[in-house]
Amino acid sequence: MIGLIAAVTLAVAAQADEDWAWRVVERSVEAVQQEAHEGYRDVVLFRNGEKVAGFHQKVSRDRGRRERVVVVQPPNHRGRLEVCDGTTRWEYYPRANQVIISKVRTRRPLEAEEVQPHSGARARLHAKYLGDGQIANRDAHIIELASHAGRPVSKLWVDREKFVQLKVQRFCPRGSITQSAYFTRITYDPQFPPGLFSFTPPAGCKIVRVPPELPRMVLAEAERRVGFKAKVPAYLPQGFVLERDSVAVPRMRKHLVLWLPFSNGIDRFSLFQGPRALAIGQGQKKRGECWTAGEFYFVLMGSLPVEEVRKIKVSMGE
Repeated sequence: MIGLIAAVTLAVAAQADEDWAWRVVERSVEAVQQEAHEGYRDVVLFRNGEKVAGFHQKVSRDRGRRERVVVVQPPNHRGRLEVCDGTTRWEYYPRANQVIISKVRTRRPLEAEEVQPHSGARARLHAKYLGDGQIANRDAHIIELASHAGRPVSKLWVDREKFVQLKVQRFCPRGSITQSAYFTRITYDPQFPPGLFSFTPPAGCKIVRVPPELPRMVLAEAERRVGFKAKVPAYLPQGFVLERDSVAVPRMRKHLVLWLPFSNGIDRFSLFQGPRALAIGQGQKKRGECWTAGEFYFVLMGSLPVEEVRKIKVSMGE
C-alpha cells in the first residue's frame, strides 16, 4: 500500500510539473504581443550537428505583432530584414534587391525560430521543467518539449519576469540540433522611433506579393473538390500526424492539388499531391523534394532530414 501511495504521489507531482512547464510556454506565447522589447540576438544553423551558418540580428518587437528584425552580421547578409506592422509583412533581401510582401498569417510567426505551440501540441509532446538558467543577464526558466519517446523537439529559456523567450533551440526528428537563437542583450519597454515598423521598398526593387492564405477544410471536402483520394504516407517521423481539418486545395499549373499539412505540435512539413501531368520544372524542384508514384505527382516541402524524406517516399511506393 505504501508503495502504491508513493507511486501515485510521484505521478501527481510529475503531472503538476508538466502542467507548470506548459503554462510557462503558453505565457511565453502571450508575451510576444504583450512585452515590448529590443535587443541583439545570435542565430546559429546546424546540419548533422555541425554549424553551417550564423547571423547576428537586431530585434525590435512592439505590442500587437509589430516587429523588425535586421541582420547586422555577416557582411554578405547585412541589411537583410523582416518588418511587420501588425497586418503586413515585408521581407527585404538587399543583395537580390527584392522584397516579398505578404499579409500576416495567424499561424505563422515572423521569425522561423520562434516556437508557438498550436492545437494538439499537448497531446503530441511532453513538456519538462529543467530548472533555471541565465541568458543576456536575465534569469530564465528552462523548458524542454519532447516527443512521447523522449526525443527533444525544442528547448526554451523563458524570462522569469517577462516570460519572453530569450533562447530557443530546435531539434530534428533524430534528435540533433538544427537551430539555436539567443539574445545577447535585451531591453524592455524601449522607445521606438516613428516608422520603425513600416517599410517602403527602394526604387527599382523587385516586388513579390504572396497570395492570400488558402481557405482550410476537412480532408473529405478537399478530396471531393479535387476528385481523388489523398495518399497519406505509411511512414511519418515520430510525433507527426496529418492535420485532417486544415487541408487546402491550391491550383498548380492549372491543376487542382491537395495540400496536406503534417505537424508534431511544433514543427511542420507539407505534402502536395496532384496528377502526374503536374510534373514541375527543374528550377522549381529546388523548393522541395519531388517524385512520381502511381498516377500521382508529389512535392514535399519542409526542413526534414534527408533520411526522413527518403523513408516517407519509400512508404508511398516511390
